[in-house]
Amino acid sequence: MSGALDVRSDQTQGSVANPANAMPLHHVDSLRTNVGANIGDGRVTGIAQNILNYDPEAQVWQDSPALSLMLSSLLKWAILILVWIGALAYLAPHPSLPKAETAQPAPVAAADTHAHGKKAKTRGKAASAPAASDAAAASAAQPASPEKRNDDAYYITLAIGVLVIVYQIYRHCVWALRLKNIKYKMSSQRLMIESGIFSKTTTTHELHKLSATGQIESPFFPRLFGRSNLWVGLWLSGIRNAEAVRDLIRNAGQIEAGRIDKARFR
Repeated sequence: MSGALDVRSDQTQGSVANPANAMPLHHVDSLRTNVGANIGDGRVTGIAQNILNYDPEAQVWQDSPALSLMLSSLLKWAILILVWIGALAYLAPHPSLPKAETAQPAPVAAADTHAHGKKAKTRGKAASAPAASDAAAASAAQPASPEKRNDDAYYITLAIGVLVIVYQIYRHCVWALRLKNIKYKMSSQRLMIESGIFSKTTTTHELHKLSATGQIESPFFPRLFGRSNLWVGLWLSGIRNAEAVRDLIRNAGQIEAGRIDKARFR
C-alpha cells in the first residue's frame, strides 16, 4: 500500500524496524520503568537535589517563647505561699503554761488525827466508790481541749501546703522545659513548630492557609520584656516584635498563594 510503512517485526530485539529509518520503534514489552527500583536505604538519585532546587524554600524567621510567660503564675503562688505561712504561724501549737501549785493543808494535831482516824476511814470507804465513778464519767464526757484541736489543724494545714508546693514546683519546672524546647521557624512557604522535651514533634502549616489578620495579646509581665502572643490561626506565644512577625506572615502567605495560583493555571 503506497504511503504506508513496510513494518517488519524483529523478534530478537523486540523492536519494530522502519526501513526509512525515520525513528526506531520498540515494542511496549521492552519498556522498563525505574519507579520502584531498589536503590538502597537512605540513598537518593541525582535528580533529588534538582527537585529541591526547582522551588527553593528559604528560612525567614525563628523565635522561641519567653520564660516571662510564667511570671504571673509564679507571683500568684508566691502570694498563696505567704498566706499559707501566716496560717501556720497562727495555728502553731504554743507551750502550755505550768499548772498552779495547790495549797497544802496545815498539819493538825496528832491527837485530833488519831481521834478522827477511825471515823474518816469508815466515811472514806463509803464515799470512794461513787466518787471514782463520777470522776470516770466526767472525764469521758469532757470534750477535747482547744489546744488539741489547734494542733490537728496545724499539722493538716502543714501537710496539705507541702504537697501543693511540691506539685507546683514540679509543674513549673516542666512548664519551663517545654517553653525552652519550643521553636517557631518560618520559611518562605511554611510555618514549622518544633516541641517536646525528650521526644520531638514538628508541626507544619502552610502560610497561605493561616489567618491574614493576626490578633496580638500583650500580658503585663511579658510586655515588660518586649514579648507578646500572636494569633494567626494558632498561638505563637511570647515572641519578639509580634507586629512585624504578623505582617511578615501575612505578606509571605499572599506571595505563596499567588505562586500556587500561577502554578495551577500553567
